[in-house]
Amino acid sequence: MSNLTISQGLRLVKKLKGQLAEVTGRAQGAVSFDVKSKPVFPFADQVRQRDEARERLVTLEAAVARANATTEVTFGGRAMTLAEAIRRLQELKGDIGFFQGLTIREGTVRQGSEYEWDTALQRQVSRPVEVTYETSLKEVDRVAKVQALRDEFDGLNDAVETANHRTPIAWQDTKVPAQTGSGCA
Repeated sequence: MSNLTISQGLRLVKKLKGQLAEVTGRAQGAVSFDVKSKPVFPFADQVRQRDEARERLVTLEAAVARANATTEVTFGGRAMTLAEAIRRLQELKGDIGFFQGLTIREGTVRQGSEYEWDTALQRQVSRPVEVTYETSLKEVDRVAKVQALRDEFDGLNDAVETANHRTPIAWQDTKVPAQTGSGCA
C-alpha cells in the first residue's frame, strides 16, 4: 500500500497522464518506419510503457475516487463527502460565471434609429430610437452576489484542500506485465 495523500495522488495522476500522452505519441510515431532508420523508441516498448502508465493511472484514479467518496468535510455547519464538496465547487464556479456574465441594462438609452415620414418637411427623416430598460438585478447586488459566491467557493475549497493534504489513499502501485494489453512482441 502507498503512503500517498489525496493531494499527492492527484499530482501523480497529472504526471501519469503526461507520461501516457508522451509514450502514446512515441508509439504512434514508431508503428511504421523506414527500414533504413529504425525508431529510437521501439513500438513494442512504448506500448508496454503505455499499458503500465494506463494501469497505474486507472488504479490511482479509482483510489482517489474511493477516498473522495468516504472522506467527509464540514462546511457551513453541514457534513458532506469530498465527492459532494467537489461537485459543489464545480457548481459554485458555474454560478460565479453566470452572474458575472449577466448583461445588466437600466434606464433609457438610444439604440439606433428609424425612418419615419415627417409631414411638415414632406420627407423621410431619421429619428433616434430610445429603449427604456428595467433590471431584475441591480449592478451593486450582482457584485455582492458574485463576492458572496467567491467567498463560499474559497471557504469550501479550503476545506477540500485541507482534507486532501491529510487524507491517505489506499493504493497499491502495480506494474503491468509486458504481455498484457497490446499483444505486441
